[in-house]
Order: sequence, then structure tokens, then C-alpha cells
Amino acid sequence: AGQQRQHRLLLLGLFCLLSTTLFSVANAATSLGATVTSGPEECEDADKIQKGNYVQMHYTGSIDESSETGTPGEVFDSSDKRGKTFDFTVGRGQVIKGWDYGLLGLCKGAKATLIVPPLLGYGSRGAGGGLIPGGATLRFDVEVVDVADEESQKEDEHEPDLFGFLDEDGDGKLSPKELKEYFQMQGSDLPEGLMEREDKDGDGFISWEEFSGPKGATPPGSIGDEL
Repeated sequence: AGQQRQHRLLLLGLFCLLSTTLFSVANAATSLGATVTSGPEECEDADKIQKGNYVQMHYTGSIDESSETGTPGEVFDSSDKRGKTFDFTVGRGQVIKGWDYGLLGLCKGAKATLIVPPLLGYGSRGAGGGLIPGGATLRFDVEVVDVADEESQKEDEHEPDLFGFLDEDGDGKLSPKELKEYFQMQGSDLPEGLMEREDKDGDGFISWEEFSGPKGATPPGSIGDEL
């Protein structure tokens, strides 16, 4: 009887913890919102971001003025330095929750400011090798370049260019530092063994030919890139 009571108390404790967590996430989500700064505020459903859409975005991420940690206004990442959009599917957990929730309803062509509380960002852990401290409230200035149905995107002959996005210095190869920074910005560590698996010739870099992820139709610097 004593063990059954202990088991029930444990289950009750877990339920209360889960309920509190879900309430906190829901509460944070209701306070999350994107303020359109330019471009369309209303549009047809086909041009409006919905869960499952494949989107192409430009963004600049910085520490928000309201943040209790970090240096307010300090930029920690931007798609501008890569010269390429950041492409992903909304609502699939490919980005922080603040993006999966906060981008919903934005129109193609809109520019907006998104304020993301820690719970929907990188939490108490932080990211970016210290660029984003734990507990930081983040600001993202975003531009919705394109919105497409996920299925129609799969049928498109032009696949996303993750390689080009990761290649920050544009030298046509990925270094361990570039990979590590990308995964840190996603709130995770560089997967163990990834570099070894991808770096087929063992030169310490991952070339376009070696890269197994989405990388566009042509290598960096090719004629196709200039069209």
C-alpha cells in the first residue's frame, strides 16, 4: 500500500510539473507577437504564413532592450552576412518556438519585429557560444521573402541551399567552427561524429561535393550562382 501511495504521489507530481510547464509555454505564446513595420498586413491565405508552410526569411537577431541578461541591442546573428535567406518549414521544430508561433499570420513581403521571451527562445541555457546568454529576451527583425506550400516546395526543382547558408565566409567549404556556430544557434551541440562522416577526404573541411544536406543545384562560385 505504501509503494502504491508513493507511486500515485510521483505521478501527481509529474502531472503538476507538466501542467505548469504547458501553462508557462501557453502564457508565453499569448504574449508573443510580431509587429509589422512595413509591407502588407493583410493578404490572401496563399501568401500568409501558416503551420506547414515552407518559408524564406531574412533576419537580424539581437538582444532586446527589455532583456534581463546580455547586452541590449547587441546583434548575435544575421542572414545578411551570408547573403542568403534562411529557409525552413514552419511548425516542424526546425527553429525556436518563438519563430514557429510568432511568424504565423505574417504576409509575404512583410517586414516585422518579433520579440521572443526566453521560454520560447533559448531558455536558461542560451546559445551561440555565449552570444545569447541564458534567460535572454530576443529581438528579431525579419523579412518574409517567400511563402510556399511544403508539398509544392518539394516538387520545385530548386532545393534549399543550406550549404550556402552555413558557409559564412563564402570560401566554398564548411569549417568545424561554422557548423558548431549553426548548431549552437539552434540551441544544440554539434552532433557527435558529424564532421568525421561528412569530411570524406579528411582535410578538416566539408566541401560542397561532400556535403550530404540540401545544397542547391550548383556549387558556390559557379555560373549558376550568378544568374
